[in-house]
Amino acid sequence: MVEKDPETLDEKNIPSKVPAPQSWEEALVFFENHLFGRGRAEATIETYTYALRAFGAFYRGELKKPGPFVARLQETDVQAFIHYIRFDRRLSATSVNRHIAALRSFASFILSAGWHRRLIAGDLKTYRVDPASRPALSKAEERRLVTSVDLNGRNGPRDLAILQLFLQCGLRVSELARLSRDDVTIHKSVGRLRIRNEKGRGDRAIPLNTSAREALEDYLKVRGPAAGGSPLFVSERRGALKIATVQYLIKKYLCFAGREDLSTHDLRHHFALKFYAKSGNLTATQEVLGHRDINTTARYAKATEKHIQETFDALDERTE
Repeated sequence: MVEKDPETLDEKNIPSKVPAPQSWEEALVFFENHLFGRGRAEATIETYTYALRAFGAFYRGELKKPGPFVARLQETDVQAFIHYIRFDRRLSATSVNRHIAALRSFASFILSAGWHRRLIAGDLKTYRVDPASRPALSKAEERRLVTSVDLNGRNGPRDLAILQLFLQCGLRVSELARLSRDDVTIHKSVGRLRIRNEKGRGDRAIPLNTSAREALEDYLKVRGPAAGGSPLFVSERRGALKIATVQYLIKKYLCFAGREDLSTHDLRHHFALKFYAKSGNLTATQEVLGHRDINTTARYAKATEKHIQETFDALDERTE
């Protein structure tokens, strides 16, 4: 299944006389500025930059080439990278497709800027993503994931709280990174999380179960007092955690749990499957996940189709 590339070749706002950058990092800065100028979401920009830095590391480490230098990139380089992350690194189809989207967008940008003669990612094809019939993690794997956090470590309580919000609330990574201190409300045995929508479509509230609530309470004790509008999750320098940092943390713990093939998005998928399986309510699932289109949520309904036969059997009131 081929997805349409969001970036097109008719971009008019790229200076045609800017010389090609001499380093990969400089090229990424130009690309980030271009995306900002086109109004792309901050989460998208960080995701694309993360993917392109991964490509740069692969280019130097696996292909053993200097650079990368924009003008010397070849179609075989990007194809080898996708093959590497899909079959050697065993990333999920969803994660691989994000890397492909980043490479497509970057390839379109450098072609339009006159820094390359060909569309080097034009032949990349995205992988079909089929909704799983069961959650991404088994119960044992979920336990290993949670217990892999060293609570005696400097950032242990923070990392556990982050993990629990993914597992118990199904947040997007961009939503978690945007959380402020006043988005969390906890009173005795109840709690609530406010999710702010960056695109102005209205906020939503998610109840906090015991696991999420206790993890947040323990983290907030360690974090200490903070102004309501300050970031909820902070680095050791007290700055807001970036999306790429959160993705790195989650990947680290997934590796500890033996599921390095998964990502933050897979944890959201894991939550959605469990929530729908327990509730059987598609509208409630849509509301919790923050989907605008019910058809996006409907894919999770397939996870419990096995219950259809059981329901029909239960309707049979014949007596022997």
